Amino acid sequence: MKLPALLGGGAVLTLGGVVGFLLLLAPANEASACTPGSGITVANADYAGASVAGYSGEQLGNAAAIVNAGASLGLSVRDQTIGVMTAMGESGLRVLDHGDAVGPDSRGLFQQRDNDAWGTYADRMDPTRSATMFFQSLAQLEDRETLPPTIVAHRVQRNADPYHYERYWGTAVAIVQALADAGEQREPTAVATDGGAAAVARPADMTCLTGQVSPAAVSMDGWTAPLVGFLDHSSEYGMRTNPVTAVHQLHSGTDLAARDGHPIYAVADGIVTIAGPSSGGNTGYMVAIDHGGGIQSRYVHSWASGIHVRVGDRVAAGQHIADVGSSGNSTGPHLHFEIRINGEPTDPVAFMAARGINITTP
Repeated sequence: MKLPALLGGGAVLTLGGVVGFLLLLAPANEASACTPGSGITVANADYAGASVAGYSGEQLGNAAAIVNAGASLGLSVRDQTIGVMTAMGESGLRVLDHGDAVGPDSRGLFQQRDNDAWGTYADRMDPTRSATMFFQSLAQLEDRETLPPTIVAHRVQRNADPYHYERYWGTAVAIVQALADAGEQREPTAVATDGGAAAVARPADMTCLTGQVSPAAVSMDGWTAPLVGFLDHSSEYGMRTNPVTAVHQLHSGTDLAARDGHPIYAVADGIVTIAGPSSGGNTGYMVAIDHGGGIQSRYVHSWASGIHVRVGDRVAAGQHIADVGSSGNSTGPHLHFEIRINGEPTDPVAFMAARGINITTP
């Protein structure tokens, strides 16, 4: 069964050998779509051969288990999507039988610790039970509907970086939407047993998820946006009169205004070459990353305390490397983002667009 294109990149979910179909609850309006009871339920699908935004097979099956666990507790589609986002950030939607340096005893989809708060080893290794424990904790956050998804996840998981999950939100929405879009096939979800009509799958209302933090996914070529949910594309690349010095000169990057302290992400894998006072024509504090092939990205105007990497560090695309600040020649908190090729600046908006990343859309 080939399903429609998804939001956020035109990914297509193709299901082979489906043994059950989706029963989707379609809320009547946007306001109700994120309230308890507005969730979706996924019934007995075989995801072998399916793919959404780079996630496939077992990963999609685990996403479905998470969605169902949320539905069983009467949670909203927003809550369910936060669950999928969190598992993406913790395990890549795989049931991991190992932890990491921070939590060597962490296990499962949500990397839950062996600390008596997350059940037994068997509980943590079971997708449905681990998701249920996650949602039971999430459901206790009474103000979660007003919080960004990444902060909701952080309050449950207590990640060292509250914004760690932010960049997974867009893809999590795409995955949940893929499950919802399957309902557009109008396939029966169950055979009528009382002579009545069979239940028919309906697409879930996902409109309540618009306007949430929408992180850019990492492209197939390994590029992503440096900022998520910025407030304004405040100054373009090109010749201009500097608002601080009044000198008419090349503005060697593009300015993305955001709140002070907003996280900045590495746009691709690379090695940090500058992490401190600016050089090469920039002012204030900055981070520069060498991506190889003569390509360097620059992230300028952080405060000194807002730089989280050191020279020589190897960083990954989407890694939180700094925070927005207003150091140097700056009229307010923003990210001055540059791309240099063999030392020469180029239009970063066009450069990133050629790699499938639009950095000017919040």
